[in-house]
Amino acid sequence: MMESPTPIDHIDRWRRIVAARREQHDAVCKAQQRTTDDYWARRAEGFAKFVREAASERDPFLAVVRRHLRATDSVLDIGAGTGRHSLPLAGQVQRVVALDPSRAMLAFLREDAAARGLANVEVVEGAWPDAASLVAKVDIAISAHVLYPIEDIVAFLRAMDGAARRLCFLNLMCRQAWFDQLGLWEALNNEPRRPQPTHVDAVNVLHQLGCMANVEMAWLDITRTFDGIDDAVERLAESVAAGEDPVRRERLRAVLAERLTPIEGGRLALPLDPYPVATVWWEAGAL
Repeated sequence: MMESPTPIDHIDRWRRIVAARREQHDAVCKAQQRTTDDYWARRAEGFAKFVREAASERDPFLAVVRRHLRATDSVLDIGAGTGRHSLPLAGQVQRVVALDPSRAMLAFLREDAAARGLANVEVVEGAWPDAASLVAKVDIAISAHVLYPIEDIVAFLRAMDGAARRLCFLNLMCRQAWFDQLGLWEALNNEPRRPQPTHVDAVNVLHQLGCMANVEMAWLDITRTFDGIDDAVERLAESVAAGEDPVRRERLRAVLAERLTPIEGGRLALPLDPYPVATVWWEAGAL
C-alpha cells in the first residue's frame, strides 16, 4: 500500500527560500566589506525613473485593483516605493496611504505627488508589519513586488489582512526576476543565483493559513530603457551586488554592453521576453 506523502509546510518553505537568497547576497556584500543597509536608497533614483517612464494604463495589477475600487475608498500601499501604484490610484479614490521603509524612495514619491497636485496622499515612513500601528484601517490594502525578501510572511500577511475592511491585493512575479534571467549575477559572482519566492509560493502560504485566494495572470511585454551605459550600470548594480568595486562594475558594464541596444535619443534599451505576473487577492478577514 502506497504511503501518503508528507504534507508540505509552505510557510517554512517560504522562509527557507528567502533566507537562502538573502544569505547569498549578504555574503557577497560582506566580501566587499559593506552591508545591504542602503540597498533601497541606492536603487531609489532608478526606481523613480522607471515609474516616471512606465505607462500606468498598461499595468495589469492596477487594472485588477481598479475594477474593485469605489470613489469613497481609502487605500494602503504597503511598500509604495516611489509611487508606482499609489499615485495613479490617488486620482480614483478618496485617500491613499503610501507606506515604505526607505526615506529615499518616499522623497521621490512626495516630489511626484506634489508635481501632480495630489493632496490626498498620506506618506508614512516605516517597515511593515511593524508600522501597522501608524496606519488607520483602510478599505483596500495592496502590496506590489514587496514580499520577496520577507521571511516572516505570516506576520506580514496577517497585518495586511487586518488593516483592510474589504480587500487585499498582492502583485508577484510568476518566474524569477527579469534581471536574474539575464545572467548578470552569474557573470559577476560565478555561481547560480538562488531563487526568490513566486506567486505560487504566496498562494500556497495563504492556503495553509486558510485563505482561498483569487489569482489573475497577465503577461508583461516591456522594454527597459536607460540614458546610457553608465545609467544602466548604476541602476542594476545593487541587484547583483556589484558595489563600488571598479573591477566588478567593469564586468557588469561589459555584460550589459553585450545586451543593450541603441535606440533613438541616444538611449539604450534592454529588450526582454514577455514574462508573467500575477495579482493575488482575497476578501479581508480571511486570515
